[in-house]
Amino acid sequence: MPRPPRQHDPKISVTAWDFIKDNYDPDDRLAVVIKNPHENRVTQRMDTAKAIASPDFQRWLRDQNQRGGEIYLTTNTLMPESSTRTRRDVLHIRHVYLDIDAEGPAVLQKAMTDPRVPQLNYVVSTSPEKFQTLWRVQDFSIGQAETLQRIMAAEFGADRAVVDAARVLRVPGFTNHKYLEPHLITAQRYSTEIHKPERFLFPLPEFVSDAANLSRTATVKAGANEAKPSKEISQSERDWAYAKQRLAMGADPEEVVQAITEYRPDKWNPEYALRNNLREKKSTGQIPSRRVNQTG
Repeated sequence: MPRPPRQHDPKISVTAWDFIKDNYDPDDRLAVVIKNPHENRVTQRMDTAKAIASPDFQRWLRDQNQRGGEIYLTTNTLMPESSTRTRRDVLHIRHVYLDIDAEGPAVLQKAMTDPRVPQLNYVVSTSPEKFQTLWRVQDFSIGQAETLQRIMAAEFGADRAVVDAARVLRVPGFTNHKYLEPHLITAQRYSTEIHKPERFLFPLPEFVSDAANLSRTATVKAGANEAKPSKEISQSERDWAYAKQRLAMGADPEEVVQAITEYRPDKWNPEYALRNNLREKKSTGQIPSRRVNQTG
């Protein structure tokens, strides 16, 4: 028997420090990314959840935000000694999430009422009618989390390109300066429950053939022979490998550019090299002749 629709009224509106304390263990290693287009500067800091939620760190973040910086935080935890934020640096999956940037209220309604998923924990309002939804989880592998996020995005109408385990999302309590009218980012808490994979009634096979190919944060082997050592390549090379794979699957070039741009708040103007590559490949007939815009 179908369960009745769940209540949608926002519960508790939370501050930045309460959001961090509620969603992470004190010793979890996280990455904070600050992108300031006015100062042409990107800053990334690694620290524990306890330190990031501290008054001094929050004061520093507020100062950066007031100067035009966009504040982002990793959804999942990183290795204790990691100094980079890639898929291989992810230690524990703390959340599965959706990024809702089109038809926001309708997509959010689906995510909140579909009987195949448990009650979500947080809805973050990032800008008018755009949301990020988070479920607190445990016992997920990276492949399971990314698979589930891709399935839910397709089912509900969220952004299907935003599924990376190393993803950074916006933080409530700070201002989004991306648009002409600044928007205060808010978060509402609907549940404190932590969910295991079996609570999501979708098949969750691990990525096998496409995990390294479709993730913009994957490590690529140096050769086909697995006995050879792995070779760590640059994030820009991963981005281009991801772009080629998506284009081969028939994706629109402009959608690919937008997906990578949204994923890389830690890189200044990632569109430039990617668009040049796309135009070069299009001129040689290696990709379909769809228009690639000059600016993002």
